[in-house]
Amino acid sequence: MKHLSSLSILLLAGLGAQAQLTVTDSLAVSSIAQLLEGLNVSIQNVAVNCPGRAMGHFSGTSELAITEGLVLTSGRADYVAGDNMTFASDVLDVAGDADLDAAISPSMTFDACVLEFDCIPYGDTLLFNFSFGSEEYPEFVGAFNDVFAIYLTGPGFPTATNVAALPDGTPVSINNVNAGINDDYFYDNQTNGGLYVAYDGFTSNLTAFAVVQPDASYHFKVAIADASDMVFDSGVFLEAFSFRSTELSTGIPAQDPNALRMLRTGDQLTVLLPAALTNGARIAVVDAAGQRVRSLRTNGDRFDLDLAGLAQGIYTVQLPEQSAIKPLRFVR
Repeated sequence: MKHLSSLSILLLAGLGAQAQLTVTDSLAVSSIAQLLEGLNVSIQNVAVNCPGRAMGHFSGTSELAITEGLVLTSGRADYVAGDNMTFASDVLDVAGDADLDAAISPSMTFDACVLEFDCIPYGDTLLFNFSFGSEEYPEFVGAFNDVFAIYLTGPGFPTATNVAALPDGTPVSINNVNAGINDDYFYDNQTNGGLYVAYDGFTSNLTAFAVVQPDASYHFKVAIADASDMVFDSGVFLEAFSFRSTELSTGIPAQDPNALRMLRTGDQLTVLLPAALTNGARIAVVDAAGQRVRSLRTNGDRFDLDLAGLAQGIYTVQLPEQSAIKPLRFVR
């Protein structure tokens, strides 16, 4: 049941002017690619199959870990923006999706919202960030398994593969991520008296990852739907500009043998080393004031940095004993 504590009501009154989630629906197809396209990818051939009110551009500070992006819902996109007393439920009166039906068989889906597009990565990895939320939490866990998927097809993926999963490969849905199962990835917005998001629960900001062929065309299908009935909305949040590509597995291009490369996912940074660099080389991470904050030795062709605990600012990865190796900068 929806409820807010007295403290939450006071917080809502005091903080309402400081943080707010806004949603604009009925987006032009041309604006969707611009909203999603990040570094080293090209998004083309965007197609939307759902009523305009079901999809929107959201932005603002809220309980969500994502501050801007595209939201697809099984109801009204603008219903997402509201305190937890708000009831997000709308009937689109459209069909479900056959792929989602197969995923939750023998249940059926209704009120599907589907986004499809082609993506050309320029590197050999493809990443994007997403979150899933629903009004079905927590009462209908195990009963109405509202579901979504992000299907990927292309070289290396001859059949549609759902890449919207937890790090262990578990597909994200109400029954798979909740207060009792995989709760490390779940935010209980009802218990916490959410002030800015109507859904009773949603996941953390998750990152999907796929190894791909550079310059090849890949097809994405993002689909969400109600399961078993047409009420109680669910939504998938795609972080703005997070569809991106970077080199990870193919090593350093021969034309630049002294370059460092990096892969950044949240607070995890992977630095790829030049192929000719020997094990045991000293590495320093230096802040903007020139102070060394991390020191380690190479072991293999890459190393990982956990950025947790570093203050916000600009940092440089240096190899002090290898003057020919170009430093690498990143922002915390």
